[in-house]
Amino acid sequence: MNFDINHLQLKADICVISGQIRALKRELGTRWVRPMADSQRALQRLKLRATELGALRAFWRGKLHLKKSPHGAHCTCDPLVYHQRIADRLGPSYARVLEQSA
Repeated sequence: MNFDINHLQLKADICVISGQIRALKRELGTRWVRPMADSQRALQRLKLRATELGALRAFWRGKLHLKKSPHGAHCTCDPLVYHQRIADRLGPSYARVLEQSA
C-alpha cells in the first residue's frame, strides 16, 4: 500500500490542541483557589502532543520541526531519527490510502 498524509485532519487536530492550550493557559493565569498540578500536567501533555504533530507535519514536507530532541523525549538522538520515530508512531493515524497494489 502507498500512503499519503491527511493534511486537513492533521491541521484540524493542531488547531483543536492549540485552542485547548490557550484555554488552559488562561485558566492557569488566574488566581488559584484550588490545586493546579493536574492542570499543569495536562498543559504539558498538550504541549508535547502539539510538538509531535508539528514534527509530523514538518517531516512529511521534508523538513524538521526541531533541531534537537525536546525536553522529556525518551532519546537524545539525531533530530532526523526523532522525527522518523514520530512519523512511524503517529503517521498511520493520519494516513490516507492512495492506491492498493496486489
